Amino acid sequence: MAQPIEIGMCASPDRVDVMAPGYDYIELPVSRALNPLEDDETFADTLAQLQAIEAPIRAFNVFVASQVKLVGEKVDWHQVDVYVQRAVQRAAEVGGQVIVFGSGGARQVPEGFSRDLAWGQLMRFLNLCADQANKHGLTIAIEPLNRQETNIINSYAEGVCLAEAVHRREVRVLADIYHMEMECESLDAIREAPEWLAHVHLADTGRRNPGSGSYPLEGLFELLKEIGYQGRASIECRW
Repeated sequence: MAQPIEIGMCASPDRVDVMAPGYDYIELPVSRALNPLEDDETFADTLAQLQAIEAPIRAFNVFVASQVKLVGEKVDWHQVDVYVQRAVQRAAEVGGQVIVFGSGGARQVPEGFSRDLAWGQLMRFLNLCADQANKHGLTIAIEPLNRQETNIINSYAEGVCLAEAVHRREVRVLADIYHMEMECESLDAIREAPEWLAHVHLADTGRRNPGSGSYPLEGLFELLKEIGYQGRASIECRW
């Protein structure tokens, strides 16, 4: 018998007490909760606070701070490497199992910059992530974002193409019904490549709470059951 899908809540660290009750786990933002731009000594007090949170922390989003560029002429690969090492290690230390790579500002392709070079830079970044994820037993889930938020990897199908190019078992793809609806991408895209699905984000019309609009959430869960999805689904919405 298939295990029920755990339902989590995306929240900032200061809102956990309000948002976590009633959900199976919480999903925190890397850039705010794990502060990878801080060294370990500076981060020590925050780490202790995160480890004291009662709600299970199983996922993280908002991976890369917008000032840490991954694409273009101004990528500082030493900074990126240190950032990834700290983020993945800290996520593992507090129980994280999935890190969602959306980070639209960090991956935005500058005007006039080669798309092929940008693609190669994203592959390089994801290989760095995979190396660290392998050490700590985590999965990196590429999050396709709609074109109002970034100009590269805007569909589940494109996320799969990037994951296939990287070809590391630690790198998979997220399906976010909000971004899929914004891009008019059918849920069938998941059915065509179900083996790459590692995480799900939920919202409803206008990115409000599930059940308040007309997104095909029932169809999404029927599809997840059909493909035998074993991951989690986090609510990421405006209330």
